[in-house]
Amino acid sequence: MSGLIALGVPDEHLRLYRYFLRHPGHAAEAAGTAFGWDRDTVEEALERLQGKGLIRLSDKHTVLVSDPSVAVEWLVEQQLGELRNATDQVVAARKVIAALSEEHKHGLAETPVGEIERVDGVDAIRDRLADLAFFTFRELMALLPNRWQPESIEQARQSDLRMLRRGIRWRTVVGPEAVADPATNAYLRELVALGGEVRFTDQAIRRMVIWDRGVAMVPVDPDDYQQATLVVRQAGLVANTVAWFEQVWESSRELPVEEGGGEGVPPALSEVERRVLDVLTRTDKDEAAAREMGVSLRTFRRYIADIMLRLGAANRFQAGLLAKERGWIQARSPRPPAPEPHRRP
Repeated sequence: MSGLIALGVPDEHLRLYRYFLRHPGHAAEAAGTAFGWDRDTVEEALERLQGKGLIRLSDKHTVLVSDPSVAVEWLVEQQLGELRNATDQVVAARKVIAALSEEHKHGLAETPVGEIERVDGVDAIRDRLADLAFFTFRELMALLPNRWQPESIEQARQSDLRMLRRGIRWRTVVGPEAVADPATNAYLRELVALGGEVRFTDQAIRRMVIWDRGVAMVPVDPDDYQQATLVVRQAGLVANTVAWFEQVWESSRELPVEEGGGEGVPPALSEVERRVLDVLTRTDKDEAAAREMGVSLRTFRRYIADIMLRLGAANRFQAGLLAKERGWIQARSPRPPAPEPHRRP
């Protein structure tokens, strides 16, 4: 009977409908007596069933049951009609995209003021990076000569993993300083394991990031990229930036192989992620784990999804095992058995 529930008939009303199928012509009060319902509850249920076309009430307040095959078929047609209307509305909305996109292009062409924008301050720069990454649909290209600060890695991880999950091509060329830094190196190899492409170059490169070959970000001062940056949308400038990246990419090489093949090198984990993994191994319910960490259930599950993606785990249990195997968290020692009570010989 779950099909009728899907058609908008609550379980308690379905019980009443089945009662009258088995007892045709009974008065409404009889059902109330059978179920122990008060008059208002019975009246409300009868009104809902009548509105669905499943029953009719006679002048004597007896219940006449409609043929189930006819009544249910009518409900199905009604639901299908509503579904068709909703589908038509969605299709109509998608047709508007082309017109809106054309207006957007026209507006950009008529308003050159926004083609170069200055963003000041590290927090504002990070927010803009996150926004541009969120609206990327095809490709990210970056030249990153310097090591990344731990807070920068933590800030970038969420957007980088989201892009990789969405199938966006993620290409980055790094310099010697980035490769020599343990935290940056570990993060780069983590992204490579998830489908990112990273190359290494000895030549001098300047920091820049390009999204979908249409927007570029370059620092105002190459030696202090956290102070201020320029967001460039001017087509000619971005095209030259893309061409420069492709030249550097073609002349670069794969990341140097770590000693021992890179196996067993734990990635740079944040304190929050370590806590998530620890709680994951000790708690059965997500709700309890989220409460213990002091975060919302949605936030906790987002952390779990990101960690599972990085581990290549199919479920939470496997994620905990893989994390222990890779040294991300320490396996807990089993509790020693309780001493047996002393017995007299």
